[in-house]
Amino acid sequence: MDAVNRAPLTRPPAVLFMTSGTMICQVFAEALTYFHLVVSDKATAYCERGVERIFRQAGLSEWRAFVIHLMRMPKPNSHFPGSTESTLYVIHPEASP
Repeated sequence: MDAVNRAPLTRPPAVLFMTSGTMICQVFAEALTYFHLVVSDKATAYCERGVERIFRQAGLSEWRAFVIHLMRMPKPNSHFPGSTESTLYVIHPEASP
């Protein structure tokens, strides 16, 4: 996680997937690329299937094994109107499962 925190971004994050309850961004930093996944309490089964599909396409079908940081946010998220909480997952494809 330290490398992720210290690496300067080389370009703006790319939103790969956005639904009423989830968002996946690919983050481009110096010498590494990783993902942010935000899951709100508004997430549905459709959202979950989309998350699984995007990570499968990225070669991370077992994406949960690559989570290097998790942060629960017990407040509304402006990206998901009507939400009351969300969770941010930082996923690094080179992390050891």
